[in-house]
Amino acid sequence: MDDRARYDAYVADLAALPTPVLLRAKDTSRLQGFIAGALRVLTLGGQDRYASEYVTTLGHTIWVPADWDRWPHRARYKVLRHERVHVAQFERLGWVGMVLVYGFLPLPAGLAWGRAVLEWEAYAETLRVEFELDGWAAAADRRLHDGIVRRFTGPDYGWMWPFEGWVRRRIARELDTFSRAAPQP
Repeated sequence: MDDRARYDAYVADLAALPTPVLLRAKDTSRLQGFIAGALRVLTLGGQDRYASEYVTTLGHTIWVPADWDRWPHRARYKVLRHERVHVAQFERLGWVGMVLVYGFLPLPAGLAWGRAVLEWEAYAETLRVEFELDGWAAAADRRLHDGIVRRFTGPDYGWMWPFEGWVRRRIARELDTFSRAAPQP
């Protein structure tokens, strides 16, 4: 299946769920603009790309940057696989549970264990889709891992988890599951 067909089929599958998952542009939402501004302030300017580069799931809506349609189909598919995990988390925890766990437990920054656990579930899917589409080398790419670590330990997610080793161990465990399923070259 080519990248466009894979992406189109996945979007159709999301729309066909019992509660359809919708894709919406962030620049069409006042709430998304407010969130972007609040994150910029709360992270002292560290998260200034929320509206322009980040994809965000709230309930059954996946909010995408204005230029989403110009992203390569393969990249969009990979991101949607990650975001689908967050949709499932909203279904499992509900809005109140997600807000509490993702935003406040035990702290909103620095030791945001709840956010770290929820994001790890989605980043494990990121690694899986890299492996499925592009093989061992893509999933094992140090640059990908470093980017994931930066997301956890830096301003992108409000310095949610300061323990780089924790993130790297989880990456290694996920890679180990791939190597057991299909030995690396």
